[in-house]
Amino acid sequence: MKRWLTPFRPSVATADVSPAADQPVTLADVAAGDCVRVTRLLAFPGAERLRERGLCETAEVRVVASGDPLVCSVLGVRMILNRQTAQGIFVERLP
Repeated sequence: MKRWLTPFRPSVATADVSPAADQPVTLADVAAGDCVRVTRLLAFPGAERLRERGLCETAEVRVVASGDPLVCSVLGVRMILNRQTAQGIFVERLP
């Protein structure tokens, strides 16, 4: 292999690290059937209403159907959210 190409070879150490682990995950990115925990809600119109209905920080959410609209279950109640609203809700995946 030519010497100028050696820096571009993937190493074993960098191959194991996934780039998606560093990026924040929104509710819009979660697949149907997955359970997640809300970590942060952005300030958007209707955010306070979602908090009143149980979709707040530390709430556990199960995504019933992904897409636009997104159907999720919070505290046993199903909610329908449009994609723009779901992109303003940051979550972490549950084990």
